Amino acid sequence: MGDTKLTESYLGAKGGSGVYQAIINLMPPHETYVEVFRGTATIYNKKAPAQTNILIDKSQKAIDKYSYPSATNLCCCGIEFVENYQPKNTTLLYLDPPYMPETRTSNAKYDFEMTVEDHMRLLKAIKNLPSGVFAILSGYKNKLYEQQLSGWWSKDFQAMTRGGVRTETVWCNFKPSDIHYHAYAGENFTDRQRIQRKAARWANNFKQMPKAEQQAVLAAMLTV
Repeated sequence: MGDTKLTESYLGAKGGSGVYQAIINLMPPHETYVEVFRGTATIYNKKAPAQTNILIDKSQKAIDKYSYPSATNLCCCGIEFVENYQPKNTTLLYLDPPYMPETRTSNAKYDFEMTVEDHMRLLKAIKNLPSGVFAILSGYKNKLYEQQLSGWWSKDFQAMTRGGVRTETVWCNFKPSDIHYHAYAGENFTDRQRIQRKAARWANNFKQMPKAEQQAVLAAMLTV
């Protein structure tokens, strides 16, 4: 597993407070998880694992530096993978490609950059994904993404970058409802704390109930 400090300094890493939580909170239930342009694979590292986990990056250096033996690590072109992907079950693709050149405030470079044409090719590929494949794409708003993903659900969130706080956007080919990982339920840090405290109170109250009453409560909840 990669060192936390190293992953936080990696260009485009999603380890900042409130960033990975916002992304994971959108994830629908899935059996296979694929992280394309994985970099440090922070999202995979923070979320609940799926039955099958695939991490993809074109940089062998990134794969070697941030190793996750519990997943299948592929060194290949993420765009080509998406273009040819055929799901075997309910699948979620999380894509965090190199930022569009026009949106950058840093001179830092990725090991493998993407041209505008590459981004266009990627967008075409995710729009043509087979049925049963959920997709979440993150990045900074730009004209190309807004035009090509106009029918997708999207949400903005604040992220700390090397240049300060910036607004990132996630685009989804679905409308988030059921979540994959309850630990990050909530719109922001305050909301997550509220939900966690509420859940703890309810759990404690349930624990104090007689067994027969616990069974009655569980039976009632299963009918909701």
